[in-house]
Amino acid sequence: MSGGSAAKEHNMSSQTIFLPRMTSEPAIPMGVRMGNAFFSSSITGHDPATGRLGDGAEKQFDLAFRNMSALVTEAGLTTDNIAHVTVFIGDASGRQLINKPWLQIFPDEHNRPARKTTTYPLPDGVHVQLQALAIAEAGRQPLEIPGLAHRDPLPMGAKAGNLVFSSVIGGQDPKTNKQVAGIQQQMDQAFQNMRALVEQAGGTTDDIGLVWVFLRDKSDQPAMIDAWLKMFPRDGDRPARKTIMYDELKGRETLVQLQFTAVLGAKRRNFEISGVGHHDPIPMGATLGTRFYSSGIGGVDAKTGKQAETLERQAELAFENLRALMAQAGGSLDSVAHLTILLRDYRAHSTVMQNLLETFPDKNKRPACHEMALGLPGTNLIQLHAAGIVD
Repeated sequence: MSGGSAAKEHNMSSQTIFLPRMTSEPAIPMGVRMGNAFFSSSITGHDPATGRLGDGAEKQFDLAFRNMSALVTEAGLTTDNIAHVTVFIGDASGRQLINKPWLQIFPDEHNRPARKTTTYPLPDGVHVQLQALAIAEAGRQPLEIPGLAHRDPLPMGAKAGNLVFSSVIGGQDPKTNKQVAGIQQQMDQAFQNMRALVEQAGGTTDDIGLVWVFLRDKSDQPAMIDAWLKMFPRDGDRPARKTIMYDELKGRETLVQLQFTAVLGAKRRNFEISGVGHHDPIPMGATLGTRFYSSGIGGVDAKTGKQAETLERQAELAFENLRALMAQAGGSLDSVAHLTILLRDYRAHSTVMQNLLETFPDKNKRPACHEMALGLPGTNLIQLHAAGIVD
């Protein structure tokens, strides 16, 4: 059950790990270790003894967490190196199945990773997917915000070396641990809670490189942008960002959830692609030191500034724009360690894979990948979100 392979580009060591019996897409590495950072692809509940998905949701949850442990071991790490885990479930019924395997892998209540659970339609037959981020040669330090706590057994965030990863951050008042009333007030509070967490880690909001924003309703976006600009007022010096209209929040008091990554003590720089940009005040990409994070990279033609109409052309342009953005940031496609690929639905998978394999023909230099049928705005049919390391 091995297959790790190494390649070296731009003075940064890289290891790609293929475990074909743990995945339905053997052409994509299950994990990539670049420098001291490890990024996983989608980790599912495949039984490595048979190569088939486990029978039923509970079995798949157990297998997925076991596979995560095996994967980081294959990368030369342990579960103590895992700093953040995202749990993807198909519906809310999956929440009750998370904590049992979670506590088996992370039994120490004082030393657990950050965690985010995201609900959206998963591929047929799949009950759970995990995505793990780990940092080698760095102890994990759980982080809390005084007055706030999660119901589930997880910290508000975790620090590993000079990196900070948050769990879900909402608009709760630390004095009451209850959601603040009012749209703008709750947005402002969520961003202030984000500030509080990065400060607990010894950093500032200038250290934040990536923010994912989950909104209950699109009508709340202007209030979110107002809170965003209060926290990040300087043009050309903002984190990368993804905003998702998140149906899971409908009918709840929660209007917004934030999730962020920060790199302490590193200067933040923004990068753009000529002819391609966002309507919101966010960059196409941001670096903090050698760490790179992108906002959404879509199928816009840089020559015309217009979005292509077909999936095939949008996919082609999205990967071209990824190449251009990495060059702007001082890297290359070899610098990409992980791609989150947003799709309208999973029928686009074959088109995406064709473009991905053409863009990354050397299997030992391919990024880890995760596909999500979630979060595409307007007429977008595909969007890429990249993370990596540039020299």
